[in-house]
Amino acid sequence: MSINRILGMIFLAVFTTPALAAPMDSWVGYVLLMIAISLTVGIYLSRRNEKADSRLSKILLAGLYFWITTFAQLILFAIYYHFTQ
Repeated sequence: MSINRILGMIFLAVFTTPALAAPMDSWVGYVLLMIAISLTVGIYLSRRNEKADSRLSKILLAGLYFWITTFAQLILFAIYYHFTQ
């Protein structure tokens, strides 16, 4: 199984039916956008890392980059929300 399939399955697992059944408030759109951006950045950065040789290390790096970008975006959105309220 290729890393593209594994990451694709993880991506599809995020967008489950209960998550999309929630009312589309403004925060739901932001969260879905944040997930898409974080997933894209995580996959991109893990593929570019030449030191990670094995498939497992690339998957772990993609997960690490995903969470780092997610928390960075949450901090930026919290700062934006604080100054706009």
